[in-house]
Formats: sequence, structure tokens, C-alpha cells
Amino acid sequence: MTFYEAALRVLESAGRPLHVQEITEQSIAQNMLSHVGKAPDRTMLSRLAAMARRTRDRRVIVTAKDTFALAEWAIPEDPEALAQTGIAEPNPEELLPALRAAERHPDARPENVRASGRPADRHRWHDEEESRSRRRKSSPVAELVLSLLSSAAKPLKPAEIAELVRDRDLGGAEPNAELILTLLLEENQRRIDSGRRPQFLLSKESGEVSLEQAGSDAAPSEVQAVFAAALGVPIEGGRPLLPRAPSAVAVEPLEAVNGAVRTAAKDARRSVARELRRRLIELDIEAFHKAFVKVLQALSFRELKVAKRSREGLLLTARKREGSVDLRFAVRLLRGTGAIDRRAVQELRRDLGHYSAQVGLIASAGELRGDGRAEAQSYGALTMVWSADALGEKFIEAGSGVTATHVDLFEIDERFFVGVRQEAEQAKRRRDERIRERQARDDRKSPDEAERQPAQGQEVAEGAAGGEPIADQARPEAVEGAEPPAGEFSDNVEDELAQGEGEQPKTPEAEGSGPGQPSAADRKRRRRRRRGRRGRARPAEPAAPPSGQGAAPAAPADGGPEPARTPPGENETP
Repeated sequence: MTFYEAALRVLESAGRPLHVQEITEQSIAQNMLSHVGKAPDRTMLSRLAAMARRTRDRRVIVTAKDTFALAEWAIPEDPEALAQTGIAEPNPEELLPALRAAERHPDARPENVRASGRPADRHRWHDEEESRSRRRKSSPVAELVLSLLSSAAKPLKPAEIAELVRDRDLGGAEPNAELILTLLLEENQRRIDSGRRPQFLLSKESGEVSLEQAGSDAAPSEVQAVFAAALGVPIEGGRPLLPRAPSAVAVEPLEAVNGAVRTAAKDARRSVARELRRRLIELDIEAFHKAFVKVLQALSFRELKVAKRSREGLLLTARKREGSVDLRFAVRLLRGTGAIDRRAVQELRRDLGHYSAQVGLIASAGELRGDGRAEAQSYGALTMVWSADALGEKFIEAGSGVTATHVDLFEIDERFFVGVRQEAEQAKRRRDERIRERQARDDRKSPDEAERQPAQGQEVAEGAAGGEPIADQARPEAVEGAEPPAGEFSDNVEDELAQGEGEQPKTPEAEGSGPGQPSAADRKRRRRRRRGRRGRARPAEPAAPPSGQGAAPAAPADGGPEPARTPPGENETP
């Protein structure tokens, strides 16, 4: 607590007047002071002397020099002691002669002031000096190249210069021949823009870099043209157009934007609280009472009753449940903009005992003074103060007298992008596993299947060489083991039938048929062949067999007997 509050407590406990030194010692011993300081006795004396000289609400009086008592004890006050209390006594050391004479300083005269020019001239000279220093400033690599060429006393290749610069370990980008030429080109252009001649030359024939010699008549544009040609940089208007990094669009960070929105929302809330305070000041006591009752009801207060009316305002009683405890409140409403002082807090605490309340509450649109704040925070019953803008904040919290507009504030969901990347990696991993499984399955194929595919390709090639149409060669039915589509039949049916007849096991029906009659299976295959070739162009007649060989017998009609085969040698003529 403060020095004044601690002095009141010490005097009340002592019951008699005390010297300021005793009051200070007891306050420190009982640990009453929140802040002691370097000279607590002087601070206590100044505070008590100031409170004893007050014209109203005075609680301490002076009975002797630096001796204080409570005003409620009705002890006569000593005016002479009051006049002398609080006056600092002279220090005896100040009356002693000085150890050394006072130092003499020159008088502040215009002629004693060193003038360095008018402010405007000084600023102009400073700006000119900065501009000259900026023009003189060059690249560290260019300065290093200048020193290397000066010490070498001969032209050097760009690659050699880059190696020497790399040995110096200047940091930054890794130096190479192209970077060295680019920096030298920029340095020459900087000197040309400032009205000087270029410093570095590049030979067209040897490609070596050298320093410009005194009396050189080479034009600056020609010197820059050689560097530009070596770098492949275009020249426009006598200036090389060096590639520049694309300037990024100035995008304000999302965190800064959201932070600005939150700050604006807080500022708007404070502005609304101040406007609510102004509107509450304009209300009379009855309207203020009705408005505050609505706020208390919104904040879960119940059993609101008017206990007392006065010129300053109203006194209400209410109940509110906090956790498992049901608290009884005494609420004092103060109208107008009057400041809340210590007396208002003390009166409310007296009303707490009269109405059997545990917590006190003061509501006012006025400001809270320092003594009122100290009294509310001192020992005793809990007393809360809703004043000034804090009262408007309570109205906003209760949602009374205001309307809220909710604004959606969006932020980037980092977990979403992390999940998407993980899903993409998992999908890629599964795809790679399927590819590996397919390759492993192809490697495990049997040798017969591996040999069958080249054989199929060879049959197609032989058919193309024999004059068969390409469309028929590429048909899926030509592939061995493939089923022909419905309504079609492959051209090599005869070969398939011959293979089928040679490979088909003998059935009882086939065994019973004679050598001159086809079996039921043969007739079925021939019918399928005729249905498959129906509607297609008839193939060309085969060429006549060469002499000395008999013609092949014609195929019998469906169901007819095969013609009798002529034994070899019967139709031959001698």
C-alpha cells in the first residue's frame, strides 16, 4: 500500500500520536509499503505533511513538529508545528567553505560561437558529399581486379582473374569468367555515366583484360562494345542491356494483412466503447438504470432490486452464481461524469455490510481517480469498478446497445498442403511398385511364350512377302491362339483345320466314317468357313500346277462324298 495508507494503519493500531520516524519504522517492519525507496522517512514526511495541510477530507493532523495524529481523536492541532513540518533542514556541510573556486566559463555571446554556415548550406554540402562518395563507390571485385592487373603488369585472361579472385575468398557468388566480365562492364559503364573514361579494356584477338593506358584514344562505346560482344549482350543507345532479375510483385505477407485486420478490429472495438460511454453520459439516471439492468441480466445476474435512491444514483442488490458459489452483489450506479474517489468506494463498502453482500460493484461513465483505485485495491471486501471505457466494454461483452458484424478471416492451412504432398508420394510409390511387379512378371514368363511372340511376327512378315493384303496380315485372327471376331474367320483356316485334324483325338463317329466321307467335325468347320467368308471378295484362283504334276482334286460339296483319288502314275503318259 502507499505511504499515506500505511501511516493511517500504524496510527490506528498505536492509538496515540507518533513521530514520522516511528511511523516509517513500523510500516517497514510490518511490510506494509509496496515501495520503500532510498529515503522512506523523507517520503513519509512529505506525504503526511501534504495530507495534513488539506482543507477538507483531512484525516491526519500535526500535534508537534514531525509528529502526527488522527483527526478523529479530537486532539488540538499545533499551527506553528504544521508550518515547520515538512521543511527540509539545512545541511551543515553546505555552510562550510568550498574546497575550490567556482570554475569560470565564457559567456554565451555571439562572437564566442563558432559558425559553420547556415543549416541549409550544411545540408547541401552534406548531400553533395554523399553523392560524390556514391559515384566513387565501386564493386569490391572490380577493385580487386584493378589491384591484380596492376601487380601483374600484364594482361590476364578472365579465367585467370576468376581463379585469383576465388583464391581471395571474397564470398558471394562463385566467380567465373562471365561474372568477371559482367562486373567489369558495369564498372566501366558507371565511370562513363560519371563523365570519366572506362578503366578496363578487353582485347578482341586474345580475349585478355588489361587496364587503360594514358593517352588511349579508344572510344568508350567501342570499349563497351567489345565487352558486350564477349558476353552476348545487346547494345541500345550506346549502353549495354544487361539482363536483370525479374522484379517480384510487391505482395504484402499474409501474416501482416491478418495482423492489420486484427489490429483494426481492436481499434474499432475501442472506438465503439468510447462512443457507448458518450451515449451513456447523455442518459438520465432512470434511463441509465434500465440500460444497465439489461447488461446485468445478459451477464447472468438475477434478482435485481433497487435498495436505495440518492442524488448521486441508485443502489441495487443482485445475485450471481460463480462456479459452485452463489454471490450477493451490491451495485451502485453513479450518474454523470463525476470522478470515482475514495469516498464512493468507502460508502459502498459500508453498504455491503448493511445489505449482507459479499461483492461490491460501482458503475459510472466517469473516470476512476487514483485514491479511489487505491481504496478499491486495498484490504477489505472485494470491490469492482466499471468506469469510463471499461463500462462500454461491458456493454459490448453483454451485446447490449451494439450490433455485431462477423467477418471471416482466412489463413493458409499448412496441414492441407502437407497431406496433399503425402498422398502424391504414396500414389507415386504404389505406381512404381505396380511397374516393378509387371516387369518381374514379364521376366518370369515361360520360354514357349517368349518364343511364340517372335514366331507370330515372322508369320506376318512371310504373309506380306507372299503377296497377301496387309490388312489381312494385321488382323487379330492371324495371331496364334487369338479368337476371331463374330461373323469372321481367319484366312489360314485350312492350316488350322489340318493341324486340328492331325491333333484331334479320334472319336467313335470319326472312326465309323469311311475314308471317302468327311466327319461331322469337318463339315462343321467348313460351314463356319463359308459363313465367315460370306460377303467378302473371292480370292484369286491359284495358278495352274507345273507340268509333270497332277492337279489337286476339287473339294466336294457340303455333305457330298470326296472324289476318288487317282493313284499316282495312272494318268501319266509315257
